[in-house]
Amino acid sequence: MKKLAAILILTLLSVAAFSAFAAKPKQKTETVTYAVNIHCQNCVNKLTDKLSFLKGVEDLKISLKDKTVTIKYNPAKIQEKTFVETIEKAGYTVMSREKADK
Repeated sequence: MKKLAAILILTLLSVAAFSAFAAKPKQKTETVTYAVNIHCQNCVNKLTDKLSFLKGVEDLKISLKDKTVTIKYNPAKIQEKTFVETIEKAGYTVMSREKADK
């Protein structure tokens, strides 16, 4: 009987510990869209290479048709000004900015 009780207690503790690790709080994200002077697929590839690996970037969409760069990011890990700096260092101009409401 003592073994059964010990096994039951260990099982409950294991489930509780797993739940604590599995239930990570969802981190806040923000989305910003920039109008950028891109004109070809090489521009898209270059910006994808420069922006997609920045720490805190969760999603990146670049539209050649609309000439926009949309970035979903974690503001606790990266400042928004880093995106403009990165785009400009790559040789492009940020012509306007639109922040999504959340």
